[in-house]
Amino acid sequence: MRKWKRVRLYIACVGVSIALLASGCGSQKAATVEEKYIPVEVQPAAVQTLVETTSFSGKVSSDQDLSLTPKTPGKVSSVNVKVGDSVSAGTVLFTLDSSDFQKAVDTASVGVRNAEANYQLTKEKIDLAKTNLDRQRQLYEAGAISKSQLETFENQASETPLQMAQIQWDQAKLGLQQAQDSLSNAVVTAPAEGTVAAVDIKVGEMASNAQPAMTLTQLNSLYVALNVPENIVNYIRPEQEAKVTINSASAQEISGKISSLAPSADGKTMLYAVKIAVDNPEGKIKPGMFAKVDMPTQSRSNVLAVKSEAVVTKNEKTMVYVVENGTAAEKEVTTGLDTGALVEITKGLNPGDSVIIKGQTLVDQGSKVKVVGGNAS
Repeated sequence: MRKWKRVRLYIACVGVSIALLASGCGSQKAATVEEKYIPVEVQPAAVQTLVETTSFSGKVSSDQDLSLTPKTPGKVSSVNVKVGDSVSAGTVLFTLDSSDFQKAVDTASVGVRNAEANYQLTKEKIDLAKTNLDRQRQLYEAGAISKSQLETFENQASETPLQMAQIQWDQAKLGLQQAQDSLSNAVVTAPAEGTVAAVDIKVGEMASNAQPAMTLTQLNSLYVALNVPENIVNYIRPEQEAKVTINSASAQEISGKISSLAPSADGKTMLYAVKIAVDNPEGKIKPGMFAKVDMPTQSRSNVLAVKSEAVVTKNEKTMVYVVENGTAAEKEVTTGLDTGALVEITKGLNPGDSVIIKGQTLVDQGSKVKVVGGNAS
């Protein structure tokens, strides 16, 4: 009897265990079915303005680099500035040995004095000859001298020698002026305000007028030189603003403006030269630095747009997925301007459609989804 009771108790325990196991399996299955969805992030399609920005690389140059050469070759006697010095207009940069120039001035001065003396002497002779000619004419009219004798006196009173003396005097004065200019050119001064960018002479060397002795640059008149292709050139214009980043000078963007745009392409590169003027109030930007330039090239106003990552290609079709009643719905679309961050939708969507922007590659038509991020409205 006791044995039978034990058997019934064992059977009851087994039954309870089986029931509990079945109950647990049912709950797990129900939970699995309940969690079967794809989490997505959405954003509504909206009407907005799109601006496409194109990046270019360029190099900083000075709009006013001045290469200085002496007008007259000579031996360098002093160099008064060094690279990096700021100079104002009229500052003496270097001088040449002036001893030879001074000798030329002295010689030319003597030539001028001699030419002047010769002119004055010739003039006195001609004036005297003219006075004598008047007396000889009276004698000729009285029959006292012959016609040939009168002509001799007329030749003596001719202005031609005086004219030649005047020419010689003028030439001597011109030679003196040239010698004085050469002497003054021995002192080379800055023609404008600037910063010394290069010094290519030393004391004792010969400075030639065939190659620059110094270079001045103006750090307040800088531009970024770059080249753009033909598919971009018609989307930009002079005075258009641009964003310039020069990492060597500052990590921050600075404002620039298109100062010039070539009307024709370079014959070798087939690119169009563009200059972007930049301000340099702190003087940190230097010619030769590399720059990144971001310029707006295309824009669209009042267009329907979504984030670029929302657009996918499946089966050679361009589409986006929208959330409708908790499921993903395919929408084949036609796109327009793509700025990289946003893309224009010209056909296939309506403003306010809840577009999947994350998880769009995991869903198909009719997939059950759950919005876990973004703004569906």
